[in-house]
Amino acid sequence: MAILSGRYGKVSIGDLEGVPATNISVNSKAETVDSTNFNNMGFDSHVIGLYSAEITCDLLEVISGYGLKVGSTGSIVIIDDNSDDAVNPVTYTITNCVLTAINYDAAVKDIQKMSLTFATYGQFSFIVG
Repeated sequence: MAILSGRYGKVSIGDLEGVPATNISVNSKAETVDSTNFNNMGFDSHVIGLYSAEITCDLLEVISGYGLKVGSTGSIVIIDDNSDDAVNPVTYTITNCVLTAINYDAAVKDIQKMSLTFATYGQFSFIVG
């Protein structure tokens, strides 16, 4: 399930706060475990086991000097700039994230962009406020 896919917003992680971003996508999934046993009377039974999520975004400016490197951990806060309420915009907070990839794109006919990919680890929470 993608959340905020193709939307504009601001992304914060660690000392990096309120950086303009686009193509923000949060894909979450839950792995199911087969728990079929004699008590199910022949029916399949499953329980949700591991939850995980992958967060990607394109920053509209190249960031340096924040110590952001692959392996950096923290919580990600996404502020939806498209929210109807400008005073209290919708925010999404994802805890326990690790930065897994940094990609730079400097096309001749486009602005220089920086793409970040995060993955969740351990127990994480997704808070909408």
